[in-house]
Amino acid sequence: MTLKRYFTWFKENWSMVGVMVAIFLTVYLVVLILPNNTLLFALLMYTPLYMLHEIDEYISPGRFAQFMNKDIYKMDPETGLVDSNAIFWINIAVWVIFSVYGLWAVTDITQGAWMPYFFIFQAFIHLMLGIVGKRFLNPGMASAWLVHVPWAIWTIWLLGQAGVITNPYWNEYLLDGLWGVVFMVFAGIILYVRYRLKQKSS
Repeated sequence: MTLKRYFTWFKENWSMVGVMVAIFLTVYLVVLILPNNTLLFALLMYTPLYMLHEIDEYISPGRFAQFMNKDIYKMDPETGLVDSNAIFWINIAVWVIFSVYGLWAVTDITQGAWMPYFFIFQAFIHLMLGIVGKRFLNPGMASAWLVHVPWAIWTIWLLGQAGVITNPYWNEYLLDGLWGVVFMVFAGIILYVRYRLKQKSS
């Protein structure tokens, strides 16, 4: 298989690849990191936990893109603003960002302290989307609130115990997590502009 064909295959199956990678990483981290450093384990788990969250969004029940197009943007669910190309690049960007900051936390634990706040803000984004789209249990909602939020709260408690943060409700890492959500919103704006330009050229 050539590199080009492999990339095409990966682009079509990235969510399933994420499931396999998430399972491998979870086992690896539980066996090798958890017994030695609970806080570092909690931070390194953000990448596999986000990958597992994507099962909810894109595999079962899935159809997050169609939900966004139909219920949020009021467009055709299959040909609207959010397409498979945009979904791929946005999620791969999140994979890379979580991986980089998680690994950075190995040498400087503070570099990963924003991630639990991102998880909490992202859960609220799903809640807001559910309200706007009049579909409370939208793709990603269940895993965001049942997995991400409890994990984030536990991580914030661990950060407090380690002395990384003194006020869990207001600190610089909370603001960094908020900027992460702003990045997601900005990506949505880029998608909207891209869609309108495409509509004008057709």
